[in-house]
Amino acid sequence: MSIISCNEDVPRVDMEDVVKDEGASPVNDRRPAIRVAVAAMISPETTRDFYKDLIRLIANRMGRRAVFLQRRTYGEVNAMVAEKEVDVAFVCSGPYVQGHDEFGMEILAVPVAHGQDVYHSYIIVHRDSPFETFDDLKGKRFAFTDPHSNTGCLVPTYMLARQEETPKSFFKDTFFSGSHDNSIRAVAEGQADGAAVDSLIWEFMKNIDPSLTDRTRIIEKSPPYGIPPVVVHPELNPELKKRLKAIFLSFHDDREVKALLDRLQIDRFGEGKDTMYDTVREMRRWIKEKREESP
Repeated sequence: MSIISCNEDVPRVDMEDVVKDEGASPVNDRRPAIRVAVAAMISPETTRDFYKDLIRLIANRMGRRAVFLQRRTYGEVNAMVAEKEVDVAFVCSGPYVQGHDEFGMEILAVPVAHGQDVYHSYIIVHRDSPFETFDDLKGKRFAFTDPHSNTGCLVPTYMLARQEETPKSFFKDTFFSGSHDNSIRAVAEGQADGAAVDSLIWEFMKNIDPSLTDRTRIIEKSPPYGIPPVVVHPELNPELKKRLKAIFLSFHDDREVKALLDRLQIDRFGEGKDTMYDTVREMRRWIKEKREESP
C-alpha cells in the first residue's frame, strides 16, 4: 500500500475572504518598517484582532512602523521568510522544520503557554457523535488544517501511516479548512465527522468562543511536540535580530505587554532550540521513507 504525506491532492475549502497585507501602524507613519507575518493557525480576522497590537508594540520598541502580513497558507508564509520579504514571522512547527532544512530558517524565540513550550494534536469529533477513538473515523469525513501543518495534518497522517493506511484509503472524504478554528467549526457544525487540531488553538477557542469547542469532544491527544516558534531568515541583519530577540525575551517584564500576552494566552517568550522539533522531523522522515519503499 502506498504511504503518502499530507501534501496529497486534498481539496481546500474556502472558509474566509482573501487575506490582504495590512499596515498595523498609522498610514502617516514615515519610520522604516518592521515586517511581521503571522501564519493562519487561526482564521485571518481573529489573527488580526489578537496580534495587531502586539506587532505594533514590537515595532514601537524598535523605533519603526509595523507592517502586518498574512497569507492563506503556511507554505506562502514560509516563502515570504525564504525570500526575505518579512523580518520576523510566527509559524507552525511543521513549516519551521521544513524552512530550517531548506534554507536555515532560525528560531528567534518560542512562546511558553500554560507553563509549557510544547503542544499536542487533538483529534476531535462532535460532542453528540458515537466516535470514541481515531479508528472509529474510518470511512468518515475528516478535516485537515493545512498541508504543512504539524498537528493539523502531519500527525494524523503519521498515525495512519503506522497502520499502513493513508488519508485516501482510510477516510471517505477529506478537505483542508485553512485554519484550526475553521476545523473546530467544521466539526461543531457537522461539516466534518472529525478533525486534527492544535491543542493551543482548541484551548484558546475554548476561552474566547466556547460555543464552538463545547460542541466538540477530544478523543485522542498526541505526544508533545515543540511549540510553534517565532522565526527569522538566517541572513537577517545581526543587529536587528539581536534587538528583536531582546524585545521578545523581555516582554513578560512589562505590565502593558503582559496584558497583550494574556489575551493570546501566552505566559512569556523564551529561548528555543532546533532539537525541540526533532520529533516532527522524525515523523516527516519516517513517512517519506515508507512512501519510497512502497510500490
